[in-house]
Amino acid sequence: MTHLRKRMIEDLQLRGMGALTQQRYVRAVQQLAEHYGKSPDTITEEELRDYFLYLKNVKRWSRSNHCQGLALLSVSSELSSFYSESVQMFTGMS
Repeated sequence: MTHLRKRMIEDLQLRGMGALTQQRYVRAVQQLAEHYGKSPDTITEEELRDYFLYLKNVKRWSRSNHCQGLALLSVSSELSSFYSESVQMFTGMS
């Protein structure tokens, strides 16, 4: 298990998330990494934006799924500052 994945799982545990929710969140980040073929902590803001456009336009994610995906990716403390601006940009949430 990578340090990043371990840290994300620990952060989810600290937030009181159950095992199934943890698995779903880890899977969402894994799918992002697989999409680009690299570690999620090396994905640029532009790549992240393109990925969400891909989910919306190609995979046809609904707004609720899209917001869930954004929330999933913002969980890890190592990634949250990077993604928080994107969450605000796509959902208007702070």
